[in-house]
Amino acid sequence: MSNDEIRGRNLIIDGRFSSDWKDHWTHFNGKGIARPFVDPVYGFYLMMNGEAAVTQTFDTAVFTTAQLTNAWYRLKFQYENLGDGSNSKVIVRPSTGVEDAIDLSGKIPGRPQAEWNPFEPYEFKVVEADEDITVELHGSSLDGSNGLRITDLDVQLHLAPLVLDWVKVDDRTYEL
Repeated sequence: MSNDEIRGRNLIIDGRFSSDWKDHWTHFNGKGIARPFVDPVYGFYLMMNGEAAVTQTFDTAVFTTAQLTNAWYRLKFQYENLGDGSNSKVIVRPSTGVEDAIDLSGKIPGRPQAEWNPFEPYEFKVVEADEDITVELHGSSLDGSNGLRITDLDVQLHLAPLVLDWVKVDDRTYEL
């Protein structure tokens, strides 16, 4: 058996913010600026400032409470908070309303500001009553060229490894 992780489908659509990003994301608060940019080396990203906020909602997997006991979701992304403006954050909100906020304001990145900083995978759980999950991105309070730059949003559902109880070979059953 292998302990290698099997990657599933990203539950976020257009987490790199291509030119048609507004087909999947909504600039819901009407504040500030949320614009995609293209870096010639890195690719697409979204820059948000003036407290702009965008959101995307996706359906959860349908599981019983027992099945959810060993299941979790994991969010990953890359960012830079140019100018260290306040208000920069990512909010994860399941439909039952329990909110997880990831504060990116004033965080000193592990690398210089000119480089993208991978955010350590953030694990969160849902309950059986949750039908969907909303991911909100909130831009910096600063204006101009300052702001939150974010890309590579990826949400994966992770399940506990399967455990083999028995195997049948040549009409013989072997308990493990």
